[in-house]
Amino acid sequence: MTEFTLTRTTPAPIEAVFDALTNHRGIASYVRLVRRSTLDREGTPPPNGIGAVRRIEALGPAIVEEIIDYQRPTRYAYKLVAGAPVRDHVGTVSLKEAGTGTEVSWHLRSTPKIPGLDWLLSPVLKRVIGELLNGAVDAAEGRA
Repeated sequence: MTEFTLTRTTPAPIEAVFDALTNHRGIASYVRLVRRSTLDREGTPPPNGIGAVRRIEALGPAIVEEIIDYQRPTRYAYKLVAGAPVRDHVGTVSLKEAGTGTEVSWHLRSTPKIPGLDWLLSPVLKRVIGELLNGAVDAAEGRA
């Protein structure tokens, strides 16, 4: 199993950061490697809340994830539905006010479908999550 947490602090307000992180249709606008990001199904509250299904197209098959927790502006979580050779893949993003800005922590837990490939999976996932986190924070800072 691969498990890690990436954390970043930004001067952007918590609401702007949360909205950038949960703008499922907008991921392609702030992550270079993502060609297209769409929302297959809206969630509750619409459009990005619990039950929303997002599709991220980059290299290889599309990554499909479902939002399983949504507590604006402090937390959201998702699980992988399709598109990667992993199981039990769950990401939880937590936000808290930090001085005049926001601290964001992205925790990921994932198990490769082929045992013993953690050494390969972990650095790839860290890079991908880092790109997503940095892109969303940069987008939030541009909006703030």
